[in-house]
Amino acid sequence: MRPVRLLLWSLVAWTVLVWTGRIRNVIGDGDLSLAGRISDLAVAAVFLGLAGLSVSVLLGGRGGVGTTRFVAVFCLWTITFWAVRGTGILFADHDLGFKAVHSVLALVSIGLAVALHRLDRDLGRSRSADPGAEHGGGPEGR
Repeated sequence: MRPVRLLLWSLVAWTVLVWTGRIRNVIGDGDLSLAGRISDLAVAAVFLGLAGLSVSVLLGGRGGVGTTRFVAVFCLWTITFWAVRGTGILFADHDLGFKAVHSVLALVSIGLAVALHRLDRDLGRSRSADPGAEHGGGPEGR
């Protein structure tokens, strides 16, 4: 369970870093339309909301790590958003630096989310197969 918790903390920290930076950029961008600001802030709010809920899971909220539904939603949202947005950025008319920075943001986000999703899914499966494992006592601990 430790690697799953570490990856979830890593995804939370990365998400907070990326999306608080995005909020700062949106607030400081005088060229954005009102609709652009609202949509950019809404996306950031979803990411930060998922990160906040993840902290409650990590600190002992209902179910804990290994409850694949919530972690899967966070991971799949992250993967889907960055796959779509990253592809759009690569094919849009942006300078090379902008594309490089956003490619790194996308690749790190997707990498963390894929690794976390796999580990969490496996942990959830092992808990389903051995209900005693949830409490730290597998067959050898009973």
